[in-house]
Amino acid sequence: MHLLKYTEGWTRRHFLEQTAKGIVAAGVLAPLFDTIANTGSCEAAYPPELLSIEAYTKGKLKEGQELNAENVDLVKDILDPITYWAFKHDGLVADLVPQTRKADWLVPKAYLDATFHNQGKFKIFPDGNLYTLDHKPWTGGAPFPKPTNALEILYSNVLAWSKQDSEMGCVHEWNTDADGNIQYEYESFYVEYLTVGRLVNDPKPYLPGHESQLRYSPAWLAAPEDTMGTSFLQIFPYDQRLFPEFYGYLPLLKRTRTFPNNQRFEPQLPGETTFASDAWMTGDPLLTWGDFKIIGKGPLLGGVHGNSRVEEKGWLLPTCGGKTGKKYFRAKLQLIPECYICELSPTHYPRAPISKKRIWFDARTIYPFTMVAYDRQGKPWQLYQGGGDAYRKTPNAVQWNNDLPDEWVGWSYFHSMDIQSRRMTRAQIVPEIQGGYKLGINQNRYLEEYCSMDALRRLGR
Repeated sequence: MHLLKYTEGWTRRHFLEQTAKGIVAAGVLAPLFDTIANTGSCEAAYPPELLSIEAYTKGKLKEGQELNAENVDLVKDILDPITYWAFKHDGLVADLVPQTRKADWLVPKAYLDATFHNQGKFKIFPDGNLYTLDHKPWTGGAPFPKPTNALEILYSNVLAWSKQDSEMGCVHEWNTDADGNIQYEYESFYVEYLTVGRLVNDPKPYLPGHESQLRYSPAWLAAPEDTMGTSFLQIFPYDQRLFPEFYGYLPLLKRTRTFPNNQRFEPQLPGETTFASDAWMTGDPLLTWGDFKIIGKGPLLGGVHGNSRVEEKGWLLPTCGGKTGKKYFRAKLQLIPECYICELSPTHYPRAPISKKRIWFDARTIYPFTMVAYDRQGKPWQLYQGGGDAYRKTPNAVQWNNDLPDEWVGWSYFHSMDIQSRRMTRAQIVPEIQGGYKLGINQNRYLEEYCSMDALRRLGR
């Protein structure tokens, strides 16, 4: 008689037992981070059931197959409830692709190398902030590749959203009603510029005189005409107990204004369902939230890889869903073998419309792929979900510019849906937007060109 080593539902029981026992360590057959450090891959850390959707579903689904309303129940347990609803009832479809296992296709190589090099060099001090052992700011990489609690997981996301020293993202955004009719469409660009934890741009690891800061985060509207020049600037302190300086420039009034902290939970533009608080799913200083906990572990279907169209004009992604076929991006999803599901609450925002949020972090990279926010009555309210790719300059790539390396890892799209009204904001990275603004990675000049109040006024109309 042949005995199966991994019986039906084995992985689900395994993760439930680990959560019940408070075991945070990632990896099933071997410690995950050590496996990645030794082999460059996650493969040896997991049984076959967690390495492909075909094995996970016992052959009922396969890579290359379309996931849709007819077969989504096979993977209901590895989707968040709002995404499951969209597949089942709102026309969302996706393409299943093989699992990406190489670590340097999951996270920028400089960030991965710094994670290995800086392992064990950080700790959380009594004030709740993270420093090196000699009380200096973070120097780069995931500070806790072997997290022991939810706070350590969240620190690995909040310090470096894009995992780059600097990034200028060009974004095309569509906002739809419940049926998928486009009501508002915007073109914009944003900059994320780190002042600490710098790994590529000189000087490293800190920008002299800016050690008390973490990042500059400005953004501009380039289209349509009636919004062009509207801009925002956030300056985040390193101390995660402090709120960022938050400014906006209104071209109609030719003046700047300061945003109060409670406006972090309001749409910045008409039609949007996303807030400043949602950036990279942890858009606020970490210690202005609290009640951090790990509520579960397990696999997830996520848009890890393959979600770019660099050989298509504008890199535009196909769409699906709603009554118009234009409500969602048609993404490529794959089995993430293990995620941390973390929960947190906005403890320093008395008027926050959110009671809590749950975020699914890929245990291999501590990178967030899905967030569900709950209203003050505890009902599911908002889905924020993203996907990415390891971008490669192919011979047929179009609109590649000199500010882009030949390879980089980054995000490709996000969905933000208000499940109560069923309105949707979807946005994607594009190579260029109106005004000649172009996508770029790790350019030092972004600080002087974009990260100041003068830049807000200069680039406004």
